[in-house]
Amino acid sequence: MLSLPVRAGEEESIARLYDELEIFELSRRSGGFLGGRLLRPLGAGEPFLVIAEWVGPEDYQRWLDNPIRAELGGRIAPLLDGEVAAGTVYTEAG
Repeated sequence: MLSLPVRAGEEESIARLYDELEIFELSRRSGGFLGGRLLRPLGAGEPFLVIAEWVGPEDYQRWLDNPIRAELGGRIAPLLDGEVAAGTVYTEAG
């Protein structure tokens, strides 16, 4: 799970950019990506969330190390208000 602090007024732009850059498709191509969603907050000033499912932590790490991801991050950075905190990794309970 990632928390994206989107700059005020750029909410539509970041949603459009996620689609245009095919971020989830590129994640899938890196291997082990099961799916993801970009969630827009209902409240103003709250961060967007990226929820992604991976087969395992090593698949997610491969995506983090992928140079394409770094390039995509550079394209998204101007729409953000601050740094993106490292993603939180969860496992299924039970």
